[in-house]
Amino acid sequence: MNRTNRGSLWRLWDFHAHTPASYQWGGLRLRSAKDDTERESIIKQTVQAMNDADPDVYVLMDYWTFDGFLAIRKYLQANPDALGAKQIFPGIELRVESSLKSERLNVHLLLDPALSDQELADVLGALKIQLKDRERSLSDDCFIQYARELGEDKLGKHGKDAEKVRSDDAYALQTGWETAELVASSVLAALKMVGSKGLLLQPWDTYGGLKGIDFVKHYAEVRRLMRAADIFECKDQACREAFHGEETDNNRTFFRNFWSAIDGKARLCVRGTDAHEFGKYGQFPNGLKTWLKAEPTFAGLQQAIREPAFRSYIGDKPPKVAMVEANGSLFMDRLKVNRRAGTSGTEKWFDGVEIELNADLVAIIGNKGSGKSGLAEVLALAGNCKARKYFTFLNDKRFMSGNAQRAGQFEATLTWLNGDKNVTTLNLAAKENEPERIKYISQIYFEELCNEHVTGKSSRFEGEIRNVLFSHMDSAERLSFKTLDDYLKAKEAPAIDRITAARQMIQGLNKQITDLESQGSPAYLNDLTEKLARKELALKDLEAQKPAEVLQPQGADGDTEQPSEDAVRLEAIGKELESIVTASNENDTKRRGAILRRNALSKVEEGLALFESQAKETDKKFVDSLVEVGIAIESVLSVQTSVAKIREMVVAEEATIAQLVTLNGEMQQKAVLLQTERTKLQETLDAPNKAFQLYLAALQQWLQTKAALLGGAELADTVEYYKAALAALEKLPEERKALEASRNGFTRAIFKELSAMALARRALFAPVDQIVEQFPNIKDDLKVAFQSNVFFNKPAFAEKFFGLVKQNTGGFRGEEEGTRRLQELLRLTDFASEEAVMTLMQSICDVAVSAGDARMPMSQVMRANKVSSQLYDLLFGLEDLELQFSLTLADTTIEQMSPGQRGALLLIFYLLVDHDPTPLILDQPEENLDNQTVYSMLVPIIQKAKQRRQIVMVTHNANLAVCCDAEQIVHAEFDRTADYSLKYECGAIENASLNQAVIDVLEGTQPAFGNRRGKYATVG
Repeated sequence: MNRTNRGSLWRLWDFHAHTPASYQWGGLRLRSAKDDTERESIIKQTVQAMNDADPDVYVLMDYWTFDGFLAIRKYLQANPDALGAKQIFPGIELRVESSLKSERLNVHLLLDPALSDQELADVLGALKIQLKDRERSLSDDCFIQYARELGEDKLGKHGKDAEKVRSDDAYALQTGWETAELVASSVLAALKMVGSKGLLLQPWDTYGGLKGIDFVKHYAEVRRLMRAADIFECKDQACREAFHGEETDNNRTFFRNFWSAIDGKARLCVRGTDAHEFGKYGQFPNGLKTWLKAEPTFAGLQQAIREPAFRSYIGDKPPKVAMVEANGSLFMDRLKVNRRAGTSGTEKWFDGVEIELNADLVAIIGNKGSGKSGLAEVLALAGNCKARKYFTFLNDKRFMSGNAQRAGQFEATLTWLNGDKNVTTLNLAAKENEPERIKYISQIYFEELCNEHVTGKSSRFEGEIRNVLFSHMDSAERLSFKTLDDYLKAKEAPAIDRITAARQMIQGLNKQITDLESQGSPAYLNDLTEKLARKELALKDLEAQKPAEVLQPQGADGDTEQPSEDAVRLEAIGKELESIVTASNENDTKRRGAILRRNALSKVEEGLALFESQAKETDKKFVDSLVEVGIAIESVLSVQTSVAKIREMVVAEEATIAQLVTLNGEMQQKAVLLQTERTKLQETLDAPNKAFQLYLAALQQWLQTKAALLGGAELADTVEYYKAALAALEKLPEERKALEASRNGFTRAIFKELSAMALARRALFAPVDQIVEQFPNIKDDLKVAFQSNVFFNKPAFAEKFFGLVKQNTGGFRGEEEGTRRLQELLRLTDFASEEAVMTLMQSICDVAVSAGDARMPMSQVMRANKVSSQLYDLLFGLEDLELQFSLTLADTTIEQMSPGQRGALLLIFYLLVDHDPTPLILDQPEENLDNQTVYSMLVPIIQKAKQRRQIVMVTHNANLAVCCDAEQIVHAEFDRTADYSLKYECGAIENASLNQAVIDVLEGTQPAFGNRRGKYATVG
């Protein structure tokens, strides 16, 4: 068992074991040995029994004496390998005077095994028994005298024969051992004599303990004894937790008073076997074994007393030990680096480095340039970490620079606790086809991750959060999904479909709005006005060209002469041609209506066909899921359309159109025949009748031309059409307002869908919130919280926006000024507010078209080959409003934090809620953090994190190495004068050499630390 390299390890301690020197020993006692040979045999048997039992450390608690410890220590000096790596501590079980209880009150002294025989004898000398005339130190004579001064009533109470006590020294000595009580003050005097090398162990709820005392009646005295003890022997878990300073459901009703009684200072709780015979060694009552994570030294024990909650465990096996034993592939065992065979070079660097690693927290310390980060990076590289670009030592500018190829000369072998080995040369990259077995996080990585998250250019940090949230999800909820994205895609598919549909509707409305914009432009108004004026001029010209009236010829008597047969026919032809024109116009109107109906029905037909196709895809999407639960798709989804009926109607309209076209053609042919006939008949008339008929024909043509010129509101390029178009311009603002209201409704619907999705996602935080709630300083003081919010991707939006909008005109004019103005609008917007988002989008539109006090058409603001509808789609489709996972600190989003705050937040994330069980290497996590933040925030979460994974931490901060109670200290040193050699000294913080290194490196040497401590002591 290595006590100096691997650091503090979990070991089994028996804090209450007796030896054959104890007067209650259940076997041959040392005092009973006939000679030295038999005495040595008893000692040898004792050592062998200790070797055979499980405990690694025995605290020998013989009654009234150190004889057992002294005898075993003397034997081990002569036989140094007899007990292997196991250790023994001197202790003594005592009974003290007390008026607090009718039963006996026991105390135990536990001493440093480095105390000499004489110092232990001095302790016995300081322990006093009150006799009738004086106090006397412990000795056989003292116990005999004490027994013989007892009254017969008291002897009778203990079942002792008064006459035998007076006549038999051995009987009197035994009686003294069983009945004597120490002067209480002498116990404290004995402890004062040994100073820091002695501890008081007080039974609590075990034999002779304090718990049986009436606290109300003897509060002050009980409190004095509780405060005086360094260690308590305690079997009740609720009380143990209270002694350790842990308020739990078990002790909540009495914790506050209990904690006050021990002055708010945690105490170590232990259990012992109270073994009085060899066969009882290692047999802890009810399996309540005592485990300490410390070196098996007095300094290690003192370290456990300082951190009892983390360094002690009572039970069959500490959870971390069980985890390590069951998961050897997740814990690094040792690292070895050697120069590769066949390579040459005089610089030693890592050659010969071999480090055994603790499975808990390893703190690598050292002065600047001592090889701390180098060791961390070698470990990471050997664990196939794929973050080499963040290395600060094993990179092209340092250890891998130049032509010497130093890195290629060294080979690292990382051995895992399950026996696996990873071998790599220090110049190689990680193997892409093999998994990472170590997570390495440098300060550079933290800064890059934070900065990219803030700028919105990277989703890596959000990806990290997604991975952690997914790892915390209940396995039944995760089902067969491989990632959180897969899970969310399936769960949120209906909402995404609704958002997609809403954006499609917005696009259609934006095209209509853009069309209205064009119609409302001055150019459009001028164009209509000009075309109407042309038509009106043409009409005026036509009025001037109206055929001069020719009266029907009259007879000799002045009456209208009787028309000839040809004249009658000509009149009939004229009426027939007029009816053809009327019928043709009516047919055109009918044909336009039929075409409109045909087009509308065709659109419906196409839509229904698409709907049927989508329905089939929906069937496919749901059918497998429904089959799993035994439901037929037909019973829950039925799609029925009448595409065939619509097709019939389309065909009917097309037939009508064709019929009208044919009819018009026939009428036109008939009109041509009639006109030809009329021309021939006109030639047969006399001059007056011919002139009259020509007038009638010309008038009819003129009227037709005028009717065509006047037209109607629906007939393009006519007077009435342009008048109607100009009149419609007055209604454009109202129409546009209606379209915008409809569009904005869809925009709000998108925002509501995204907000609802963000709210639903917050349920994913429940498991990690429960973890955070375990740390009041993290949850309440620092207010660390996971967030699922709508997030506006400002950089992406700005890039798209200025790809559509000019910067040489409008309200966003100027490369810098326009960009700054947009950023200001975005900065002032609360993107969690629907109204704020709607206001922003409208404000951007208003600013874009502003030209001083006037407004310009949006089309003039758009870049070449870009149209207004594209900008409106970008804005009102909320294309850059996304869902994002993030973290907050004191209600401040990560985007608003300082680099130090962001680094702290990320450390909380990685250490507290990341379920990744692989070893975690942190390179200087305290960078950019003040000491108060380190102590109040990082220390508790690192202490928590190391309970479930192996952590290696490079640090310059004493708070992290010391206050986090690192189980192993690795002190790095670099000696340029010794062929550039790197040296790593390893061990526990309680190890004297490493303890001094911590003081020198992290505290700036003992004198500097003492100077600061002295100054602090004067404050207040």
